Amino acid sequence: MLIGRGKQLIEPRKNFTIRLSDEEREQAEHDARASNMKASDYVRYLIAHAGKADTSFAYDRRDLIRQISGLCNNYNQMTKTANGCGYVFDSTMKDANHLMEQIKEKMKELADKWR
Repeated sequence: MLIGRGKQLIEPRKNFTIRLSDEEREQAEHDARASNMKASDYVRYLIAHAGKADTSFAYDRRDLIRQISGLCNNYNQMTKTANGCGYVFDSTMKDANHLMEQIKEKMKELADKWR
């Protein structure tokens, strides 16, 4: 379609409404000003260049946090039992050390996903 000055070939724009909280709108306007762009140009740029959002990220993060929480709970139960008895078996210490290694691995995995 030919529109604009001198009948240039320009794709007509269509309106698209999104709902933002006051804080989200202020952030978008601030970022647009920092980029020396109008808010609408800034949002169009983000849509065109940002790629697709990873919607599985929140689920993966929640699952990792649940696993870490379970490992920590097991570790705390072992510690409580050891403190109540006044002594600790070697097998219990090995289990505790194994749990701590698992917790460290999960924390590293979580930190990598958050980057």
